[in-house]
Amino acid sequence: MKKTIQLLMLCFIVSSMAIAQKPAKVEIQELNLSSFKQKVWNFDKYKVFRREGSTPIILDFYATWCRPCKMLAPHLKAIQEKYNGKLIIYEIDVDKEPELAQRFNVSAMPTLVFIGSVMTYKTELGYRDYDELEKIVKLHFFQK
Repeated sequence: MKKTIQLLMLCFIVSSMAIAQKPAKVEIQELNLSSFKQKVWNFDKYKVFRREGSTPIILDFYATWCRPCKMLAPHLKAIQEKYNGKLIIYEIDVDKEPELAQRFNVSAMPTLVFIGSVMTYKTELGYRDYDELEKIVKLHFFQK
């Protein structure tokens, strides 16, 4: 009986450790005007672009009716999971947040904005498959 209890306890501990080591599911957060000012750029405070924080950011300007945007979404999620903690991806719905789209001169979707440094950003327009997207991420953020 004592060995059975010990074996059950050991199984419980091992399974708990396996569950604890499972990577957390990463979700891409949608930004509104208020959260954008807190997490990316407070343009009320800084008229010229000046980003908040230091972790690289990708802004995904999309529309719910945009087919290429829907095709791009799983690739962005995969990039977010691969580079978890090394970059942040935010979504911005251009129909809900036209002011943000206007600030980045977004006129077509999808538009991706890559923000690495404090004062500059780069824009990429259009659908990209996963491999193309990863090359762009490495180019803008992780090139040595």
